[in-house]
Amino acid sequence: MAVLVWFYLVMKPTHRRAARYVTALFAVVATVFVALPSSLAQPPTVTQPSPTVPVTSAPAGPGSDRGPDKLQPDGTSAVDFRVPVDNEIVRLRTHFTVPPKPPRVGTLFLWPGVEPRPDGRNYEPIGLGVLQPVLTWGPSCAPTRQPPAYSTWWISGQYVNVGNDPRYEGCHSGTAMSVKVGEVLDIDIALDPASGRWQQTITGQSGSVRYSINMRGQAQNRALFAVEPWDNAQYGGPLLFSDTTIDFRNAGRQSCLDPHVVYIGAGGRISQPTALDERRCHIDTVSVNSRRTVE
Repeated sequence: MAVLVWFYLVMKPTHRRAARYVTALFAVVATVFVALPSSLAQPPTVTQPSPTVPVTSAPAGPGSDRGPDKLQPDGTSAVDFRVPVDNEIVRLRTHFTVPPKPPRVGTLFLWPGVEPRPDGRNYEPIGLGVLQPVLTWGPSCAPTRQPPAYSTWWISGQYVNVGNDPRYEGCHSGTAMSVKVGEVLDIDIALDPASGRWQQTITGQSGSVRYSINMRGQAQNRALFAVEPWDNAQYGGPLLFSDTTIDFRNAGRQSCLDPHVVYIGAGGRISQPTALDERRCHIDTVSVNSRRTVE
């Protein structure tokens, strides 16, 4: 845990968005896989170590020539839907609504996404990263023109990687789109098998934006639904994702009906998945708690 905290403290501001994803990785390690009954819910993880434990010293490393970063992550809450390593997710479609504007403090990320498992196909050399359309309140490392901080919610398709491949590490983003409170966002994250490119399409009343990236055959085996506050950002929650459909590469109803579900942070609830056919899985609702939801 000390290594994780050191990583946050020495990281340059432009890399904080990538550093935050390590929080989710360590939180997953600390959670327990659960079987899926008719409806799943997980109480808050009260024994999980805090990523903001003070550190009195840190070894030399990237960014260590500057003072400790005063902005700290507050932890991610997520529902993590995992399919067997011998299968893959090739498309994720879901919907969620832009919430009321929170206080003008910190940065809040709300997102669904897909990412690989370390034992999945072609995990290296790209390593750990997440394909994620991110609804954002506040500043972000996303390399795109952003609206003035706290003037509006905005969203873009993004890819964030904490591996060592220079072609993929760090923050990547498509065009940002400002969106309105109460607007329903339609999310589509899909692999084009012909080109090998993953395309994220975000559509709402305010318009549509896209972002694509070639993942060079790396398998994506996890679908995540997340609430991610930073630097004292506040979100009342819970965040509700509805009418979610997950497409698989290979036929097999068990990938839908008997997944592993991991809860991170304050957890949440997922309705019983139903198999539309051998390769398509439907989930009525996924609800993700914020820390304030369960306090």
